[in-house]
Amino acid sequence: MFTLQLDAPGSGAARLRLSGHLDDAGAREVLHAAADVVKCGCSRLVVDLDGLTSFDADAAFAVTGCTRLSRWLPDGVDVVAATPAGRELAAEAGVPASGPDSMAACPVS
Repeated sequence: MFTLQLDAPGSGAARLRLSGHLDDAGAREVLHAAADVVKCGCSRLVVDLDGLTSFDADAAFAVTGCTRLSRWLPDGVDVVAATPAGRELAAEAGVPASGPDSMAACPVS
């Protein structure tokens, strides 16, 4: 089962936490949530893949789509992937991923 959590780890920043199995329906949910982050005027988006246990091969488009939104976010998009499933998804999507330390620049308000 896939779950998506949106939180704000810092002023102007938003984090999408993905967990469970990411399928095509979940991927569309992720893209809609990421678009909402842009619409609300956030400056940074963090896509956190560390809660994923598995994913469908076609679901990689969600991560790619999120990173393409960086042109509308002044501080860009970071993909956090320290777990095996998260790293595999980031690699399949062809996007660079960082570890959980990238959230240090985004302290909780």
